[in-house]
Amino acid sequence: MHWADAEAEEIEEQNSLVATGEAPSGPIHMGHIREVLTGEAIARASKGDLVLIVDSIDPLRKLYPFLDKSYEEHIGKPLMEIPCTCGEHDNYAEHFMEPFLESLEELGADIEVKYAHEMYASGEYEEAARISIEHKDEIIEIIETVSGRELPDDWFPYSPICSDCDRIGKTTVQDFEDPYVKYSCECGFDGKADIRNDDGKLPWRLDWAARWWILGIDCEPFGKDHASSGGSWDSGKRIVKEIFERDPPHPVIYEWIQLKGEGPMSSSSGVYIKTEDILDMVSPEVARFLIMRSKPNTHIDFDPGLGLLDLVDRYDECERAYFEGDDEEMKRTYELSQVESVPSKEPQRIPYRHLVNLVQIYEDRDKIWSIAQDTGQIEEDRSEDYQRFKNRAEKVEYWLENYAPDMVKFSLKKELPNVDLSEKEKKFLELYLNKIEEHEWDSDSLHKLVHIAAEEVDIAKGKAFRSFYKILLGENKGPRLGRFLSQLDKDFVKKRLKEAV
Repeated sequence: MHWADAEAEEIEEQNSLVATGEAPSGPIHMGHIREVLTGEAIARASKGDLVLIVDSIDPLRKLYPFLDKSYEEHIGKPLMEIPCTCGEHDNYAEHFMEPFLESLEELGADIEVKYAHEMYASGEYEEAARISIEHKDEIIEIIETVSGRELPDDWFPYSPICSDCDRIGKTTVQDFEDPYVKYSCECGFDGKADIRNDDGKLPWRLDWAARWWILGIDCEPFGKDHASSGGSWDSGKRIVKEIFERDPPHPVIYEWIQLKGEGPMSSSSGVYIKTEDILDMVSPEVARFLIMRSKPNTHIDFDPGLGLLDLVDRYDECERAYFEGDDEEMKRTYELSQVESVPSKEPQRIPYRHLVNLVQIYEDRDKIWSIAQDTGQIEEDRSEDYQRFKNRAEKVEYWLENYAPDMVKFSLKKELPNVDLSEKEKKFLELYLNKIEEHEWDSDSLHKLVHIAAEEVDIAKGKAFRSFYKILLGENKGPRLGRFLSQLDKDFVKKRLKEAV
């Protein structure tokens, strides 16, 4: 059974509501895809709904490395009250949320988005705030017992936003006269916050439990940091049950996505790849597959270099298994990887690895498509497959330009490069030319012919391969030779061999 179906069976409610959250304090990297798509897969499996709560009323906590020093003056202000960093969005939160939401739409996530500051402004948190204040002592006891630390003497279950300096977390509550929380701020201002709107918010451990009650959340995936002993999950499940008198949602704890060689992705540390970047490298189905193939409690190592080729290969294998195999879990993985419905017929595909060579050889997409037909990779000239091929070719070009290692990059020389060839190399190339017509123009045959000709001429295999790279690329190395030659026009290769010898 696929992990999404197993988690769905754990949810007791029918037509369940699955929640995810996002704090848009910086670039939203692909690690955050895991939370949303984990929730989305469970919602699909349980035939429920998915909601994303944006913590837009949270404060900017520090000057992150990606911010201009001028943003230092905004530390402590709610994200929705801070200016956009590029000037094209309504506020700081929108600046980072817009590309993320566009990516989620491309990924096919059917999701309702709710901004926390709008929830507070509309009064959705009013009753939760009132209940929290009335049960202040019980909440303090829960948090201190669970976390093992004492809260400050002036701790209060509601944090006003100073209406003078616009900062949250700098105020001290003096009194509560429903619906107003009276406070004094470090800036010297005394004021009052109305719990019926967005004059303030509940502290995180309390806010999280309150939204489960307010929205009726049945399931929520969250990172392992929240699940640590004494953490926000431990306190939240007690608060929602003992204060709001509701069962906590079914928890799904997920591991981090790690960037190969650099550790867990984190915007604040600068170790990340933005969500939109992976969608420039691979199709949304492959991006979904990255999440769907791994159980949430296993970490994912993401390698945007050569490892990306393996990822797409695994997706293609999964696709073949859906249409040709009998592995039910793999079939389910493929179903959950689709943005929309499963294709009615098995797609014809040109492997990503092959396209890495082809797009560097031919600028003309139709030429590549024609080669794929000639080699039997494409048997029917279907428009949907052609469009899929064009989309994949665009992803390959982006990957080559931005993430591919130098070892896979090359430039086919239109004219014979000015290179030195030994007499033995020339004899090898001449013999290869003479034997071409005896062999099929396919990868395996052309690769074997290198070994045959090299043995007859008594030249080292390494030198034999290098002689080809020298006359075609002007380099001493290049892509796997048999496949590379098979992707070139046969007459072009014969002409280049004649020129070389």
